[in-house]
Amino acid sequence: MDALFDLSSFIIQGINFIIVAFVLRKFFFVPYMHYLDEEAKKRKHLEAEIAKSANILTDAHNQATNIIDQSKVDAKLIASEIAENARKEAAELIKKAHLDADAARAKGFDDIALERKMIVEELRSKVIDVALKMNEKLFAKNEANVEFLKTQAKTIEL
Repeated sequence: MDALFDLSSFIIQGINFIIVAFVLRKFFFVPYMHYLDEEAKKRKHLEAEIAKSANILTDAHNQATNIIDQSKVDAKLIASEIAENARKEAAELIKKAHLDADAARAKGFDDIALERKMIVEELRSKVIDVALKMNEKLFAKNEANVEFLKTQAKTIEL
């Protein structure tokens, strides 16, 4: 029986193991570890970029929310300004309408007063004419008491 342990076969297997280990280390383990390191660096870089993108997205969302909120505030402010301007303009229009109505009323009163004066003068002259005609028919005088009738007609108030 040969020995359980053969030194020459052990040495050959040791040399084979060293060669296989060297080849594996040189051509597989080292490049694979280098590849894994590069992938880990890429992953960290991508995670950092994703975090930046998430921050940018969050900032953009916050800015959009702020812009919307500011727009709502501005819209309410503009709406209140428009309403205030409309109230002021309505008040001015009402004031102008009242002034125009007062002016028209005053003009109407002035026109009525003028018409009244004209009617009174015309009425006085017609009354004087009627009185003179009656006087002429009653007394057969044309000029009797003309001055008296004119002065008395002016003192009569209507």
